[in-house]
Amino acid sequence: MSENNPGKVLCNPKNLAGVFELITKINRRYEKLQRKNIQDLNLTPSQHMILRQLWESDGRQFKDLAEYCECTRPTITGVIDTMESNLLVTRESNPKDRRSLLVKLTDKGKDLKNDAPQIETMVNGCCSGINQEEIESLGQLLQKLLDSINC
Repeated sequence: MSENNPGKVLCNPKNLAGVFELITKINRRYEKLQRKNIQDLNLTPSQHMILRQLWESDGRQFKDLAEYCECTRPTITGVIDTMESNLLVTRESNPKDRRSLLVKLTDKGKDLKNDAPQIETMVNGCCSGINQEEIESLGQLLQKLLDSINC
C-alpha cells in the first residue's frame, strides 16, 4: 500500500507475469464491487453472471454457460444446483439434443431481472481516474492479450 494513499495498492508491472498479477487484483476488486451490489438479492457473482446470460437468451446449455463463465461443467453444475434449489432456474430436456439439458429461468428468476443492477450501473463512477479513450485502449489491449493466450 502507498504511504500517501493507504487504500492504493502499488503495482508497476514490468513483465507479463506482473500484468497477470495486476489483472488478478482488478478482478478481485470487481468481484467485491459486484458482491456489494447484488448482496441484497442473495446471489453470488457466478449466479448473477449466469442469470445475465439467461435474461439475454433463456434456455442455454450447460456447456455454453460454462464456456461463458470460463469454468468447468462440474462447477457450473454446482452453481445451477444451488440456483435450482433457490427456484431461480429449472433443467429441461433439449428438444434438439436428447443428450443435453437446457437451463431455463423460472418466473422468480425472470422477475429478479427487475431488481438486479445492470453492470453499467454497478461500475458507473467506480473508476473516475480513467477516461473513455483510455477505457477503449485498455479494452483493445486486454482483448489482444486474451486472444494471444494459448491454453
